[in-house]
Amino acid sequence: MEVLLVKAEFILKVVIPPFIIFAILVWLTIEHYISGWVMYLLWVIGFVVANIIVTKISTRWSIQRMREKRAKEEKQKNENN
Repeated sequence: MEVLLVKAEFILKVVIPPFIIFAILVWLTIEHYISGWVMYLLWVIGFVVANIIVTKISTRWSIQRMREKRAKEEKQKNENN
């Protein structure tokens, strides 16, 4: 059950920020608040920012899992000795 909660939390942290960024960009584009080269520039910036956010969260998640795995291996190693 804990694994499902952690995965759900991870998915929310990965999905929500890019969704918000692109929802705002879509709204600005549809309402014609942005157009032309400004629109392209903002979409590229939004894409880059969304990727940075997802990468940062994913990296933290991976590092945390690796640390937990190493700690578990060290604990098993110490118990065997």
